[in-house]
Amino acid sequence: METELIRIAAVGIITAVIALIISVERPEMSVLLGLVFGILIMTVAFSKAGAIVRVIKENIDASGIDSKLLVPVLKVTGMAYITQFAVDICNDAGQKAIASKIAIVGKIMMLAVSVPIATSIIRMIASIL
Repeated sequence: METELIRIAAVGIITAVIALIISVERPEMSVLLGLVFGILIMTVAFSKAGAIVRVIKENIDASGIDSKLLVPVLKVTGMAYITQFAVDICNDAGQKAIASKIAIVGKIMMLAVSVPIATSIIRMIASIL
């Protein structure tokens, strides 16, 4: 796992240097290169997500907590990564206003998806009192 991260970081640094060199002549190609690299890296990262989800689900099942609460947590986590990726791409393209709008919408959407978790916590607290 660590070796793979080192390789990804090295490819990222090389890509960043190439993007910097290209940006002098063709800034739009630099942004495109960053986008392609980002998509490839996100694909690698999401391929690892299955194993992580299985371990979390096993622990939730063993603890007796309602496993339906796992879905919103995973959705919010995925939404956070997607939102940050889009914000970073917009910032790289010099579109800070668009980036900030995506960040705001992402936060609102994450809040909406997390309502079942908040509701469950409120019910647990109410049952204790």
